[in-house]
Amino acid sequence: MNPAVTITVECSPILKLKDIQNRGEIKVPADTSITTLLDRLGVPTGQHRYLLVYANGRKQGLNYIVQNGDALQLFLPIGGG
Repeated sequence: MNPAVTITVECSPILKLKDIQNRGEIKVPADTSITTLLDRLGVPTGQHRYLLVYANGRKQGLNYIVQNGDALQLFLPIGGG
């Protein structure tokens, strides 16, 4: 069993996440990837590829494994015209 890590997740208001409003701390297993985290937070799989993910201010891919104390920012770009 992997120990839990605590991370802070902040997201743009357009994203509706389970367990978090616009910002919150959550505990996840130590081997949690961004993809697994997004699934847990209820982000539809079809939206994963459009998300911009930053961990501690650095852009990360969906395979990034979260670390204890990470500050994640999730953005879903929108367009219009």
